[in-house]
Amino acid sequence: MTYFKMKAYKYAFLPLLLMSTAIPVSSQENSIIVGLAGDPTLINSAITTEINSSVVGAQVYSTIVRLNYKGEPIPSLAKSWEISPDGKTYTFRFFEGIKWHDGTPFTAEDVAWSLQNLNRKFNGPAGGLLEAVQEMKVIDPLTVVFELSQPYPPLLRGLAYFNSAMILPKHIFDNGSAPQENPANLAPVGTGPFIFKEFKKGSHITLERNPDYHLEGPWVDRLVYQIIPNDAARGLALEKGDIDYIPYHVMPLGEVDRLSKARDITVAFQKRSIAGQYQAFLNTRSGPLSHKRVRQALYFAMDRQELLEKAGFGHGVVSKGGGLSSELPIFYTDQVPQYQHDVARANEMLDEAGYPRGQDGKRFSLRVSYSLSEGPMANVSKLLRAQFAKVGVEVIDEGMEMSAWREKAYVKWDFDVTMGSYASGPDPATGAAGFYTCDRIVPRSGFNASGYCNPELDKLFEAAGKELNEANRINLYHQAAAILAEDVPHWWFWDRYYPIAFRSGLDGITQDITGYGTMDVVKWTE
Repeated sequence: MTYFKMKAYKYAFLPLLLMSTAIPVSSQENSIIVGLAGDPTLINSAITTEINSSVVGAQVYSTIVRLNYKGEPIPSLAKSWEISPDGKTYTFRFFEGIKWHDGTPFTAEDVAWSLQNLNRKFNGPAGGLLEAVQEMKVIDPLTVVFELSQPYPPLLRGLAYFNSAMILPKHIFDNGSAPQENPANLAPVGTGPFIFKEFKKGSHITLERNPDYHLEGPWVDRLVYQIIPNDAARGLALEKGDIDYIPYHVMPLGEVDRLSKARDITVAFQKRSIAGQYQAFLNTRSGPLSHKRVRQALYFAMDRQELLEKAGFGHGVVSKGGGLSSELPIFYTDQVPQYQHDVARANEMLDEAGYPRGQDGKRFSLRVSYSLSEGPMANVSKLLRAQFAKVGVEVIDEGMEMSAWREKAYVKWDFDVTMGSYASGPDPATGAAGFYTCDRIVPRSGFNASGYCNPELDKLFEAAGKELNEANRINLYHQAAAILAEDVPHWWFWDRYYPIAFRSGLDGITQDITGYGTMDVVKWTE
């Protein structure tokens, strides 16, 4: 029996399997087939925060910098950078000779234009990341300078994320038409390690090796993203050798133990600096959940350990950090109000809040929405129905297809509770803060859908975002976590681990800490 180990991971990895002499067809052809649960709506993370867009786009496009497995910034488009002593001026110098996949030279103009005109305007994560950037100066074709209004320590690492800082070709998108309608959204032209070739909706996306890629690699000739909506079918396809890799965001948690015992399959828990949590946004605008006491009471009514074990199959830890994941150890604290499972206390609090039981024993109903592609959430909904019934609250299940859910949750705000997996990292300033600050209550942004607004919390997040002293930043985030744990604008279920599964013989899969699977480092070893 072999074991997969990776430096700096704190989890014990699941047991792997004896290697076989059988080699998947894809390894013989020097290609990798990746399983996805559904089509990306666009392949352009400057416009959408959808994970499938980022996962595919990460192979075609590039960011200014990228992160190594320790989370340290390393070169990508930029070969070097300097930060002024006051933290307010960033100078980036780019590699010479980089070309877009259509042969057009890449320049610093592409960087400034992308971040100012696409990412900042259309993308929630980038809006927060770039808020402190007052001006972007193109010094020459290979140099750009960011002038900040105030220090913003998370900026450099944030520029490594494809869901906030993907660089797009100005010559293709600056054509006078609406960026959302540009054909390149579905046939991208990038500078990254792989070149887009084909997108057949409901079937597959094909990318081919970029022979002119300016960094080392890629080591395979072709990437194919195979669309397999059914969780069990995706796991079976990996076992049969029809696909080679299941990324974390479409890894069926119920399949982890079985696949870890399957022949020629490696299962590992991948560390991700985004520090994800399964959680619920609570619509605080009106109704019972507009009252803090009710939100607190139902948090007491919830058995989150049962949710983790039965819906999450134990792959995580119950959240105790007031909106900050334990996977962000620098900023994490559990010295905040806690909500141990206590049905009697929950019933008492609901009575005190003015929601007595009716003759039928029911206090009120809650519509609970989620995307059906977010595997654990259907089971969470069922478990909450049983748990909340003990305190007289009815759960109305509203599971739906991804696009319908996004419209309902993030455009119309038509929900009482909406659930999924969300990131609190890589730094709270670029992760968790966006879910709770008043300025992020914006339709389509994918951020503060709950409508929660606390000016005191906003001041703490703002101060922490520009504080250069790390000890002071940590203290500010601990204060913010305490307020969140008291106000409970979300229910934080569990801090998630990130299982991935791939064919034994693939090397390099787990080197990517962002989780978007930058596949230029991956190769077949046999």
